[in-house]
Amino acid sequence: MVNVPSSLLKRLENLAFAGGKKKKGKGRRRKGGSRTRRPRTMSGHSSQDQHAVVMQRPFVSPLPAGTPGFYDGEQGTVGRFFSDFAPATSAGQTAYFQMFHPNTGFIAIGGAATSATAITPVTFSVGANTPGNTFLSGSAQKVRSLAAAMRFAIPSLSVTTIVGEFAVGVASYDTVAAATTVDQLFTLAAARGQVSKDLHEVRWYPGSFDSKYATYTTVSVAATGSDLNDTNIVFLAVRGVPASTTFSCQITNIVEWTPKFGSGMAPTMQTSSGTDHQGTVAALHKADPGWHHTVKHTGERLLERAVSGAGVFVEKAAEKWAPKLFAGGMAAFGL
Repeated sequence: MVNVPSSLLKRLENLAFAGGKKKKGKGRRRKGGSRTRRPRTMSGHSSQDQHAVVMQRPFVSPLPAGTPGFYDGEQGTVGRFFSDFAPATSAGQTAYFQMFHPNTGFIAIGGAATSATAITPVTFSVGANTPGNTFLSGSAQKVRSLAAAMRFAIPSLSVTTIVGEFAVGVASYDTVAAATTVDQLFTLAAARGQVSKDLHEVRWYPGSFDSKYATYTTVSVAATGSDLNDTNIVFLAVRGVPASTTFSCQITNIVEWTPKFGSGMAPTMQTSSGTDHQGTVAALHKADPGWHHTVKHTGERLLERAVSGAGVFVEKAAEKWAPKLFAGGMAAFGL
């Protein structure tokens, strides 16, 4: 039995009493006769709403117009930057990790013989795999991230060699840096799944200190002024895959940046009191604790597809027959 969404039931009601046309919604009236306002949703135009949308869809969401005002202080210019690369484990390596620190652009990639082999995730650097590195290294004085995400898949594995599992998550820099094995990264993960050819996405969200700018350089994260207890990293960990496995990876980073002196670009000359970005993150977590990743168990994915397909069928049928049913009664069906 398909559980028909309440939104669909509302649409059926509109179709029934409007001859197939949707009725325009009206605000509810209080006892005194005044109309109540509907609460603003994340499709609204406030800076906090816009930040929520950008964090949920960093690869495709529209960028905020003008200066964003998400964080306090000097307002910079906003750009969406990408990197696309194909890292691989070496011969004899069955474990892999990838970490990205959006507020500085630092990235760490590495492999290990097994998931219990010691790793050094604190070895971060800005390089060819950092989104927008060529532009930012030449033009940006300082940067801070508004939203970011990693996409990954393992297309190199055949049907007979798809083995292993992966884990994704977001955690503070000092927490991730304390991990010494891929197994320990798994314990920090928000979700894990079986390796497949599916494309997965894990989205970063800012810590309390990620609203602060960091100098765009190749020095260590600690030298940027970031508080390592409150600046977040998004990470991927894989274990149990065949040696010499190639990964397909994409990273996007929506960066607010200010120009270097001598670059020929002027600063925005704007400032803002900012928004409660931690409140925005908390609201997203409350609405859906798994909003920041696309990892689902196979059974959950199959059920979701089945319900979605059935829901579309019911909705299309309802749109066709509901007006006739309610307007003409059962006679419309020859009864």
